[in-house]
Amino acid sequence: MNFSDFNIKRLNSNNDRPLSFKCSDSDLNEFFFIDSIKWDEQLLAVTYLVYIENKPVSYFSISNDAIKKENLTNSKFKKLTRSVPYSKRYNTMPAVKIGRLATGEQWTGNGIGTFVINFIKAWFTKGNKTGCRFIIVDAYNNDKTIRFYEKNGFTFLLTTDTEETTRLMVFDLFTFKRSLQ
Repeated sequence: MNFSDFNIKRLNSNNDRPLSFKCSDSDLNEFFFIDSIKWDEQLLAVTYLVYIENKPVSYFSISNDAIKKENLTNSKFKKLTRSVPYSKRYNTMPAVKIGRLATGEQWTGNGIGTFVINFIKAWFTKGNKTGCRFIIVDAYNNDKTIRFYEKNGFTFLLTTDTEETTRLMVFDLFTFKRSLQ
């Protein structure tokens, strides 16, 4: 697959979602075709459709979020923010949340998910318009999804969600920025 021929289209509530896009998870399909429209109307998240070689291959939904000191142990918050100059550390650290990320059924296993994650990392590092230090995601708590995010540099933010449906994971964009230098 030629990743150099890609296009990302911001969807809104007026855009038709291409019926040719379908992933293997019914919840992610429902979000794409129904919930993403409602989320857009309510200003809760923005959904983007990724085209490669003019074919819809993936989508992702993002929104503003934060990592709050009060929700973490002191040691976890210190570890997470240790490279932030002390005088600049806030009790709430800005983050972008990946609300949904899906790859079309026929495109799974081609590296598209990692391509999209790397696009988001670059997007919020090079063209950061809001001030955003972290990417967070509520990853489905299954081996395949957890391995995917770990492979892409995400770590667990909490230890209290091991039995939940999703696990909160984090990626520090500063590490990505340093890797580009």
